[in-house]
Amino acid sequence: MSSRFERRLGLVAVMALVVSPFLFVAADTPKPAVKSTFFNGKVVPLSDVLAKSGLKLDKDAAPFWLTLVTDDGKVYPLIKDEGSRMFYGEPKLQNRPMRISARLFGDTQLLQVLQVQSVIEGKLHEVYYWCDICTIKRHEKKDCECCGAPMELREEPVKK
Repeated sequence: MSSRFERRLGLVAVMALVVSPFLFVAADTPKPAVKSTFFNGKVVPLSDVLAKSGLKLDKDAAPFWLTLVTDDGKVYPLIKDEGSRMFYGEPKLQNRPMRISARLFGDTQLLQVLQVQSVIEGKLHEVYYWCDICTIKRHEKKDCECCGAPMELREEPVKK
């Protein structure tokens, strides 16, 4: 019985030694800062951009691809994640002036959205969803996770 216990204890000690360098490296290694850039333009379906060049995106792919077309005509496909999700769920936010804080993914033109502001009459507005009942702010269209009520799209002028 004791040799069985000693073998288990030895195995646990070996595993701890194997894993420990990774724990210390991960804890000591600072995370690189996310370098973001501001992009001004309109979020539009990729199918619309391609159609202007005579290309056609497959119908089953079209709902999953949105792009930011900047004021200077550059096209950046959006990575569909929590930062860009509001554009997929709220067509009212497409095809209108936006200022987006984002970062390019690697050496691609894929854009990860970090923050969204709309431009209304030349002024920046914070874009979010709000639940009046629970006073909860979110950045995607969904029902409130607290009370279940639908959340309302709001665009409030950015305070300087």
